[in-house]
Amino acid sequence: MTTALDSPTTERAARPKRRWLRIAIAGVLAIVLGYLGFQAYRLFGMYNRGELVDIGDRRLFVSCAGTGSPTVILEHGLDSSGFEWTAVQDAVDDTTRVCFTSRAGMGFSDRPPADDHRTMQDAVDDLTAALTAANVTAPYVLVGHSAGGLSVRLFAAQYPNDVVGMVLVDTTHEEFLARLRQALSPEAWSEIGDSLVDNVENLDLEASSEEVAGLGDLGDLPLVVLEAGISATDNPPPGLSTSTVEEMQAEYPAIEAALQAELAELSTNSTHFVVGDAGHFIHLDRPDVVIDAIEAVLAG
Repeated sequence: MTTALDSPTTERAARPKRRWLRIAIAGVLAIVLGYLGFQAYRLFGMYNRGELVDIGDRRLFVSCAGTGSPTVILEHGLDSSGFEWTAVQDAVDDTTRVCFTSRAGMGFSDRPPADDHRTMQDAVDDLTAALTAANVTAPYVLVGHSAGGLSVRLFAAQYPNDVVGMVLVDTTHEEFLARLRQALSPEAWSEIGDSLVDNVENLDLEASSEEVAGLGDLGDLPLVVLEAGISATDNPPPGLSTSTVEEMQAEYPAIEAALQAELAELSTNSTHFVVGDAGHFIHLDRPDVVIDAIEAVLAG
């Protein structure tokens, strides 16, 4: 007696379902493999933009393009890799040599020891070693984004004869954390304080700010300060209480504007632009503005 499980009719009915299931699985695999292939190709292209240089105990990624002097050094912000400078690098290399490095543990750069407590002085030491290893010689025009502004200012203070200009791209002022803490209620600060200082790079922002505090001015060094016109509080991170968001929106913009104006006062030869249609990553939103600023400093 033939059961329903092995009847010819049931078997014929199941075949199209299995065929479509195989097609669906193959389609999903093709999409996944295509995506992985694209990402591998993208990473390969990124890696080929530079090289890993030995700085003694670790290797750091350095990407350079173009020829000429001075060399433009692009310093990335916190928890970035430097590759966000690509559009700027690809434009400036028509004029002169332009390089960026990835700080320890970011991009393709080796991580420091697992428990290493780092500050911007460590970043400057690494940058100095990487430039030496890659034979990137002075003079330099330094371009710093966000916390990278602390790094380039510290570098300039320690190697003043090597630096001939600077561009600060919505950079962190050494008093930012202190002034924001003072302006906010204890409740608001306790809610957002850790998020402002915790980072993948294990960089101590408060200690780094103390390293930069008291450095003095830049004399008449050519300086351009670019300030984001779109406040970070326009798109607050999720999870904050309504009262904290309201405090941030009331206090943060004025504090940031004042601090950016103070950065412009570091040099008697400075220009300060507010880029109205750009957020914190001005070099992604308006790379042309950053390129123009670099070109202006190069022109003296």
